[in-house]
Amino acid sequence: MPEFTPIPPDDAPFLDEGNENQLVLVKKGHRYVFECGPGQEHELLQRLQLLVADPNNDLNWFDAAVLSHQMGQRMSDQLTKLYRSRRSA
Repeated sequence: MPEFTPIPPDDAPFLDEGNENQLVLVKKGHRYVFECGPGQEHELLQRLQLLVADPNNDLNWFDAAVLSHQMGQRMSDQLTKLYRSRRSA
């Protein structure tokens, strides 16, 4: 199951902002990084569901919606790139 790592913003420079497998949420001085490779989207959504249900976690349903929207945008971008590359071939 995809994991997440809360990272203080000062430590964020090591993150690869262009990494298509990373979803990032910044909240209350923490940067939450979720690794989600192709085909792991369902597992990430399940993980988010568990995290927001945990009262000891700062993430809520709105945060999960933001991350799932990010994931959908990335999937759409990937499909668009694939479509364009196949049309031009």
